[in-house]
Amino acid sequence: MPTQPNSPETDPTPIDSPDSAAPTNEMETEENVDAVDGPSSFTPRDVDDISGSQFNVAGFEDTVQTSPDGVELLDNFGRPVTEFGINLLDWQGYLSNPYVRLTVRGPINGAYPLSVSIKASGTSRLMLNKPSELSSTGATKTVELQSLSDEQSFLIAIAPDRGGEFSIEQHELILTTTDAADVVTSQSVPLRVLDQDDAIETTSLPIRIDPSHDNLGGEEIFKRPDVMLASTLAIKDWFYFFDEEPFDEVPAGADWFWLSGDNFTNHEWVYNTEAYRGMWVYLRTISTPYSTGHPSNNGLYHTRNGVEVPGQKHRSLGVFFLSFAGDNLFTSMDDEQWYVSDPRKVTDIYTYMMHEFGHSFAYSMSWSGFSDYFDKGGAEAADVIAYQGRPVPVSSGSHIFAGEEYWDRLSGQSSGWVHNFPERRWMLNKLTLLIASNAGWKIGKSLTPFLEPEILTTELPVADSGFNYRFALSAQGGVPYYDWTVIEGALPGGFSLNRYTGTLKADPSVNTQSGDYTFTVRLRDSDELAEPVERTFSLTVR
Repeated sequence: MPTQPNSPETDPTPIDSPDSAAPTNEMETEENVDAVDGPSSFTPRDVDDISGSQFNVAGFEDTVQTSPDGVELLDNFGRPVTEFGINLLDWQGYLSNPYVRLTVRGPINGAYPLSVSIKASGTSRLMLNKPSELSSTGATKTVELQSLSDEQSFLIAIAPDRGGEFSIEQHELILTTTDAADVVTSQSVPLRVLDQDDAIETTSLPIRIDPSHDNLGGEEIFKRPDVMLASTLAIKDWFYFFDEEPFDEVPAGADWFWLSGDNFTNHEWVYNTEAYRGMWVYLRTISTPYSTGHPSNNGLYHTRNGVEVPGQKHRSLGVFFLSFAGDNLFTSMDDEQWYVSDPRKVTDIYTYMMHEFGHSFAYSMSWSGFSDYFDKGGAEAADVIAYQGRPVPVSSGSHIFAGEEYWDRLSGQSSGWVHNFPERRWMLNKLTLLIASNAGWKIGKSLTPFLEPEILTTELPVADSGFNYRFALSAQGGVPYYDWTVIEGALPGGFSLNRYTGTLKADPSVNTQSGDYTFTVRLRDSDELAEPVERTFSLTVR
C-alpha cells in the first residue's frame, strides 16, 4: 500500500449544490390516474420482415383513404396512418426513446365541436405528451377539435425495456370521438414497437462497485440488495454507451480516493483492495447536505499499454447518496413498474444513481474535457450542435440548463424535472451522452441511437413483365419510421413503391415494356432535422 498522501491534489468539491438542484416550488403538479379500460380484442397486422433496424408490414398498400365518418390521423410526413398504424422505436440500451409526432383531424361529416380521446394501450411503458395520464396498461389524453379545419398534434413514445433482441411489440392506439350530438365512434390503429435491444445489455469494461465504506450509521442503504441492483444497473447503463477497452491493471492498494463524510467533512482515504482493469466505484450513504458524485482527484489516471489514456481517465469514482429515515425508496427494475416512479412521490434509486453517478463519470469540472466544454459554452462541440441544432451550455453546477430548447431533441425529455412527457424515472438520453463524451469518453457509434440513416440496398433483382414482383428496400439508422419516395426518373409501368414500407411491387396484370429503368429513391426518417439520403437504382424488366 502506498504512503497515504497529506491531501489530494484537488479537494473534491460537491457538485449538486442546493441552488443548482431542482427547486420544489418550480415543480409542476399533476395527478396521474392509475386506471384505464382493460385489454381490447384488437388484432394487429402481421409483420413479415425484420431487417437490421427496420421492419415492413405485410399487405399494406399506399392507397388508404379516411372514412368521412372517421377521425383522420396523419404522421409527420403528412401521410394517413389510421389503417397502416404507427411505428415506435425502442433503441439499444436503457435510455429515452424518440417520439413520433401525430396530427388528428376531425371527420368530414362530424358535428363540431368534438373531443377525441386518445388511448395508447398495451403496456405501461407507452406515454403521450402532457397533459396526459399514465396507467398500468398505457396512456391517455384528450384533444378538442372546434371545426373541420381544426387539427391537433400530439407526441407518442415508449419507455425502454431490457432485452428483446430486435423483436417487435404489438399494441394499439384507440381513438374515441364524441361529437356535439353525443354520437360516439371508435377507431383502432395498429401500434408497433421495434425493440432494438441486445440479448445482454451490459458493458464489457470491468466495473467494481464497492459499498463497503457505507459505514456512517443511519440508513446505509447500499447494504440492501434491491438498492444495489438498481444502483449497479444505473452505473453500468452509463458505460454501456461508451466504447472503452480495459485499461492497464491497477495493482491492489495502488489507487486512493478521498471519501467524504456527512456534510462533506471528516474525509478519509480509502484504497482499492484488489487489482482491477476497469473502474472502481465507491458508494456511501450520507445524511447531509445533498447527494452528489465526483471522480478521484489524486493525479492518477488510467493507462493502456503503459501510455496514459487520452482524456485523463480518473481511475476511481464515488457517489454519495443523501438518505433520510422514512424515505419512500423505490427500487423496482421491473420495466412495467416504470409508470409509478414519479420522483415527486418516491425516491427512485435508479433516478438518483443515474444522475449522481453522471457527476462522477463525466459531468464534473474535475474532467478536463468537461471543464473545457463549460468554459466554451459548448460552442466547439460539433456533435452536440449537429444533434441539438444549437450549442448546449452547462451550468457552473455541471448541469444542462432546464429550458425547453435544451430538452433532448428526439425524445423530448430532459433527464430532469420538467419535459414533454409525464415525469418519471430520469434516464439517459442522446443529448446527455453526447455532452458526456466531451469528458473524454468514446461513444459507441455502432449502437443504434448513433447510426446515421443509410439505404442498404444496392441492387434490384430482375423483373419479368406480367409476373408478380415484390422486393423490399432495406435501410438502417436514424429513427426508422421511414418515408420512401421516387424523386427522379420513373418506375416501370405497373410498378409502385410503398411509401411506408419501401416495398417495390408490380401489378402482374400490366404488360410492362421490357428495358432498363433508372430512378432515384429518397429516404427520410422521423428525425425532422435529419438530411434525407438518396440512392439511384437500375431495374431491368424482361
